[in-house]
Amino acid sequence: MNVLVIAPHPDDESIGCGGAICLHADQGHRVATVFLTSGECGLPELSKEEAWRVREREAERATEILGVASIEFLRRPDQYLQENTIDAACALKPILQREKPEVLYLTHERDFHPDHRATVSIVQAAVRAAGITEPTLLSYEVLTPLTEFDRAEDISPVMRRKLKAMWAYRSQIRQFRYDLAFRAMNRYRGVMARAGRYAEVFRVAGESMSGISLPCRADPGWHRLYAATQEITEIVPTEAAFILAGEVSSETCSLVAPRRCIPFVEKDGGYWGKPSDDAAAIRELERLRETGASFIGFVSSTFWWLEHYVGLRDYLRAQFPCVRENERIVMFDLRKAAKVSIGPTASLAEHMVG
Repeated sequence: MNVLVIAPHPDDESIGCGGAICLHADQGHRVATVFLTSGECGLPELSKEEAWRVREREAERATEILGVASIEFLRRPDQYLQENTIDAACALKPILQREKPEVLYLTHERDFHPDHRATVSIVQAAVRAAGITEPTLLSYEVLTPLTEFDRAEDISPVMRRKLKAMWAYRSQIRQFRYDLAFRAMNRYRGVMARAGRYAEVFRVAGESMSGISLPCRADPGWHRLYAATQEITEIVPTEAAFILAGEVSSETCSLVAPRRCIPFVEKDGGYWGKPSDDAAAIRELERLRETGASFIGFVSSTFWWLEHYVGLRDYLRAQFPCVRENERIVMFDLRKAAKVSIGPTASLAEHMVG
């Protein structure tokens, strides 16, 4: 996966999404970071060129700690991005065309700092001009906390690295201890979102969430569903159909569109309740597979299926590759048999189907 982080100033990336960057890098994703300005106004006692050197050197150290693969400094005027939106968007356009990000992190439109607000317009204009597939846009918080969020990311395993990256910005830490502020903020987010000891939260920008009601998005459990659907969109091709165990909400369908999400068990396009037993579950699975379903998935709220329907679970594991299995989702690819020795489990499943 290609990930692009847009930071108005050096240090915004570490403060707002430093933990998420670490998690992406640790998963082998390519993370690139673009600094729209070099934050010269943050060191008013120095000349512009000297301030650039200090803050860019700090950014290089910080992003190395986070695991960023490449960085670029556009050196647009600090504090004046609102007056340079078109120019900044033109400079960002070729980077978007080169990186082709699937996920893009940026500051949010209600942040106190005018450069942070202007970043949203710059990114939107650049994405339109670049002619690329629109990435998932995730807004992060820096000076002004998000009042609503769609995703909470457990950053507990990498919190120490995030703090280390923030400490790399010595010139700024001497002026304002935002390392202390965000250690407390990420602790608060982790507790309130039930995401872990420390968490970062993000708001989805763009049109992909327009069909989701605000009360639904305010639910503390919302980010778990959102995170699971984002994994589904990574796995399932855009025009494919897939099975999702249990009843499927309209919000889930909106998040995975244009992919077709089939409830399990299904009848006449709707949810028809749980299967009576393993044999019924396997027959329904094979029926849907014959009609074109290419994957089947279980999210955290339906993991119990894999314990209750033991025969279905064994049949899936024997016959099909498990392409994703973590605390959010378990997905099987129904398009081809797994390259495993099937043995007696398959014989049992065939007997159940028959």
